[in-house]
Amino acid sequence: MDTRSQAARYYDLNPKFPDDLPFYRQLLPGKDSRVLELGCGTGRVLLPLWTHCAYVHGIDLSEAMTSMCRGKLREQGIPDSRARVDVGDISSFDLNKRFDLIIAPFRVLQNLERDDQVSGLLACIRKHLAPHGTCVLNVFNPYADAETLRRTWVVEGEQIEWEVPFEGGRLVCSSVRARMDRERMILYPEMVYRVYASNVVKDEARMRFVMRCYYPDQLVSLLQSHGFTVTQTWGGYENEPYGKGPELVVQFKA
Repeated sequence: MDTRSQAARYYDLNPKFPDDLPFYRQLLPGKDSRVLELGCGTGRVLLPLWTHCAYVHGIDLSEAMTSMCRGKLREQGIPDSRARVDVGDISSFDLNKRFDLIIAPFRVLQNLERDDQVSGLLACIRKHLAPHGTCVLNVFNPYADAETLRRTWVVEGEQIEWEVPFEGGRLVCSSVRARMDRERMILYPEMVYRVYASNVVKDEARMRFVMRCYYPDQLVSLLQSHGFTVTQTWGGYENEPYGKGPELVVQFKA
C-alpha cells in the first residue's frame, strides 16, 4: 500500500523544505560523478542535481511520488542515460551499479522503523558505493532530551504547520501527533492536507509516516557500528556545528 498516494499531489508545495540544494551540489565530486538518491520522492533534489553530474538514480517506495518524478523528467526531456527513477525499498535493493555519492535528503533515514530495515539500508549503501565514494545521511536534531520528548511530543488535536495559496483558495497542512513509541523513541505523525475555497473544504488528503529519533552521538555510533568511517558532520545547511543546529548531517565512507 502506498501510504503517500493521497498527499503526493501536495507534497511539492511545502514551504518548509530546507534550503539544502546548494549543500548537495557542493558535495558532488565533479561533473562526471554518479549519484544515487534514496527516498527521492517527487524529485525535489534529484531534478536540480542532474545538470551538475553525469548520472543520477533515484529510488522511492511510493509509486505516486516516483510517477510524479518521472513526469518531471519527461517534461524536461531528460534521457534515461542521465537520470532514472525506480520504485523500490531503500532497505533492500540491488542496482548492480556503484555511485560516487549517495544521499538521502530530508530525513529519509528516520522513515525506517525497524533495526533490520536500518541494517539493510546500510548494507545496500556499502554495496553501491564506489571505492572512493561517500554517503550523506540526514535526520532532525531532536528539540529536547529523550525524557522531555517522551512527555511533550504527543498532543491533542491538530497543529497547523503551514498554509499556501492554491487554485484560487488555500492549502492548509496540519499535523496530528497522537502516537509515540516512548521506549524506542519512534514518532508516528500524520499530515493532513486540506484545500479550502471560501472556507469550504474542497479536498482532504492524509499521510501517515514514521520518524525514528536519533541523537547526535547515536547517529555517529550507528554508522561506526556498521563499519563506516565518519568523515564530516554538520548541524544544518549553513555550517552550524554538529549537535547545535536543527539537523544532524553526517558524511561517511566504507
